[in-house]
Amino acid sequence: MLAESVDSGALAVDHPYTLREVTPADIPAINQMLVEEYGSSYPYPLRHLDSQGIYVVAQHQQTGELVGFSRAAPYDGHVGVFELGGLIVKKPHRGRDVAKRMTIWRMQACRERGAKLAISEPVCYRIDCASQLNLLKFGFVLLGIQPAKYPDIQGEILQGQPESVLMAACWLEGESGFGTRRIFLPREYRGLPYTYLPREIHSKHFQMRVDGDIPKVVHHAGRPGTACISAEFVDIPANWQGSAALMGTYMGQGYRFSCILPGFGDLPDGGHFDYVRLYRFPDSIHGFDFRRVHVAPQLAPLKYMLAGEHACRR
Repeated sequence: MLAESVDSGALAVDHPYTLREVTPADIPAINQMLVEEYGSSYPYPLRHLDSQGIYVVAQHQQTGELVGFSRAAPYDGHVGVFELGGLIVKKPHRGRDVAKRMTIWRMQACRERGAKLAISEPVCYRIDCASQLNLLKFGFVLLGIQPAKYPDIQGEILQGQPESVLMAACWLEGESGFGTRRIFLPREYRGLPYTYLPREIHSKHFQMRVDGDIPKVVHHAGRPGTACISAEFVDIPANWQGSAALMGTYMGQGYRFSCILPGFGDLPDGGHFDYVRLYRFPDSIHGFDFRRVHVAPQLAPLKYMLAGEHACRR
């Protein structure tokens, strides 16, 4: 689904909260908000303002207090893709369109920088799945689950288990979803797009096959944490006849399905291609419990499939 243009009044200056770019002087207050939201062990504080990044704070006009923060940055390994991350609003100020306005700000900034799509990784520790459901209001589509991706987040709630996140995407220009590109999947996952993934991203008529050499696999190493290393991920090009066999090779090494990334790759002729993301737990993760992974109803069947695969491997 393509992101729609927003109401020009959505960022109106007479709103009780002012949005502005972050300055270095804001960093201590931002990090305090991150600790209040994610716990004292939160391992990803804002250390500096990267020139590639997009940073915005919400400031209460009457008191001058910083009450919200969000950021966006180019997504590692994929050109033209920006990740919206780190959105927080202090509890007393929620329900007042602060998060909505910061999301609109970031998506507009991504467009201005030529992004073809925006992605987000909403957290799964909250039972109400609020961040996941809020993304649907902005045209995001839920593309899958990334188990145990971030260690040392909400350790009290997750009992030391690395935090899992979803993959969500919103197309900012051009085609959305798979179009008619054919997806080559191993036998175990052949019906997966129809069974577990949203109808918005796939066609019933997969016809076009991409010719030429398969692009390189994109690797995402596990993140070190206090007690364990997070899961590692690989993105495998999915539109070539040899794609299924390549995925099978990684599955033989213990990788399993995580999510699908439609249109994340760029072809020399200006077209796009698709990836399938697989994940693998390191030996340091013991007793991972999918009951602590809370997902929106659209992805509940996929969660049960992943949980079943995990139970069979133990």
